Amino acid sequence: MCRLFALRSADPAPVDRAFAALQAQSHEHKDGWGIATFDGPRQVERGLEPAHQSARFADLGRDLRSAHLLAHIRLASVGAVTAQNAHPFVAGSWAFMHNGTLHRFEQHKAALDAMIAPRWREGIRGETDSERCLGLFLTLLDGVAAPTVADASRALARVMQTVADLFDRDGAAKPCAMNFLASNGSVLVASRRGRTLWTLERTQQIVIASERLWEEPGWVEVPEDGVIGVDERVGVHHSSVTELLAR
Repeated sequence: MCRLFALRSADPAPVDRAFAALQAQSHEHKDGWGIATFDGPRQVERGLEPAHQSARFADLGRDLRSAHLLAHIRLASVGAVTAQNAHPFVAGSWAFMHNGTLHRFEQHKAALDAMIAPRWREGIRGETDSERCLGLFLTLLDGVAAPTVADASRALARVMQTVADLFDRDGAAKPCAMNFLASNGSVLVASRRGRTLWTLERTQQIVIASERLWEEPGWVEVPEDGVIGVDERVGVHHSSVTELLAR
């Protein structure tokens, strides 16, 4: 398991409270951290040490203000604790994070790889199921010059359904867990399946997190198979995998 966090805001906001909560969670989710910011050209930083032991993570939490940020703390399941396996993964204009695991990954890995367009498959550097889900997501967006929040939400739903059809067909006791979070700096999309996911919406701002990170009224749990989309104006769109696949 891992923990996800995203902030999308009309104006830059401090992230100290969220980073403090992520540091506390990293005592369990100890296999590194990563962030992506979109307050200009995309910036990505990662560390392989636990977030609560990272001076750089602490500095970022204290000093950073962002209008569009993704953060991840990892508990490794598929793939060793290496830079190549650290979230967020990036390809093209997108950054992508995952909380969950695809069951019997090695058994179905070749079939999943075959579904990824060659240009995205050739860019995979790590061992994880998560990076391959990014490759499939980008494959499903191929040909869309400027993806809207609807395009990205539908592509994420199709990733979930494709993965479920491949990995859950053997009668697994529990479906694959697929909490995904992806952004290209314009639109942000997140999904929930098999792990907890919460949102906190304020005026012109939304926080998405694996858990309620602090005490405040307004946290709402995303329903199972729910998809959240945030457009370039910080408009929030709620849908489900079923609805998106029917369009």
